[in-house]
Amino acid sequence: MALSSIMTGALLSANTSRQIAHVQSAVKSRMDGHAGVLDAEIKLDGARGGDVTKKKEELEETQKKSAELAETTINTLTTANEDLKKASKEDLEAQRAEKAAEKKKAENAAEKKAEKEAAEERIEKAKASTSESGEVSDDAASVSTEGTVLDGASIDIASSGITVSTGSVSESAGKNVDMKV
Repeated sequence: MALSSIMTGALLSANTSRQIAHVQSAVKSRMDGHAGVLDAEIKLDGARGGDVTKKKEELEETQKKSAELAETTINTLTTANEDLKKASKEDLEAQRAEKAAEKKKAENAAEKKAEKEAAEERIEKAKASTSESGEVSDDAASVSTEGTVLDGASIDIASSGITVSTGSVSESAGKNVDMKV
């Protein structure tokens, strides 16, 4: 299964956040190392009786920045994690909507197929309902031609039903069908 655009974007963003956190962690490690060096220098200089005030201030500042950087790194990773969870939910919703649309499309196609089959069946019934006795039927009305001479007669099919006329029709009321019996 291919990644959706939602998940692809979220993964790219999370990867960028991971890279930023990695850099922040490396900087924090360097600061912690510098703080260790300052602590050792303070102890040595203090044992020799030197002034360590400046180094203590620098140590406090370095430790403060290191703690802030650790908090920033945690926030960066937390935000990336939340963004991934949100993207996962959005992706799941998009997949569900896509499946629902596909299901609806399949249902519509099946409905159209059923309508087509029903229409074909009605046509076959209409063909079969024209019997050898000359009776024509369309399930709603039937016309019996038994014992009636229809030479030269035309059958007009109009929206109101079927009419049989033996004269000439000057204006067509529907489709003219000449039928010889």
